Amino acid sequence: MGLTFSLDWKEKKSEGDGELDTAYLVTLLNKDRALLTPEDSQKVSSHFRNKVKRARDEAHVQGVSVNYADLIRSVLDYRGWYEFRLFYQRGGDGKKELSDRAFNRFSGGEKAMAMYVPLFAAVSAQYQKGGEVCPQLLALDEAFAGVDDQNISAMFELMGILGFDYIINSQALWGCYACVADLDIAEMHHPPNAPVVTILRYHWNGTQCTSEDGL
Repeated sequence: MGLTFSLDWKEKKSEGDGELDTAYLVTLLNKDRALLTPEDSQKVSSHFRNKVKRARDEAHVQGVSVNYADLIRSVLDYRGWYEFRLFYQRGGDGKKELSDRAFNRFSGGEKAMAMYVPLFAAVSAQYQKGGEVCPQLLALDEAFAGVDDQNISAMFELMGILGFDYIINSQALWGCYACVADLDIAEMHHPPNAPVVTILRYHWNGTQCTSEDGL
């Protein structure tokens, strides 16, 4: 489709009075302690004090009971200091942020790519931390619903490139594509008016789907 997607982990801006932008906060926290001025220390202290107060006020408004240790843990979790920004690039055009407006102009296949490609990339990046011996298992419920057959094949190919093992649940999807070299399939079969559900097992070897139940 000529589309390229990228993820950026961007620093959040200040969210309230007395709070600091993440970029500035990290700069202060990375300073040598001996070089921190009293004003710097006051800014950092005020930032976290206001973050805790705001989190406590929000919890009160929502009627949620939260203890002080949980508030501190949440405020100090650096993952909440950043946010993901998704960008796309078409052909030779420049990189643009994938806003709701831009997403709604995509075709059905492009929307599927915009949802699944960054998701798979993020999961793969997380798995890299575990090293080569880490299982890279992906579970999808009602996978690729509303996606056309050609793009479903592309999704299976991408999962193979990223080295995922996967468990996929779907009402209609079988996964019998040339890009899939090996796949076990379990079909839950409910005969009309029968009180039981039968599991029929198949195997796809990249070229042919065969029954494992002798049927």
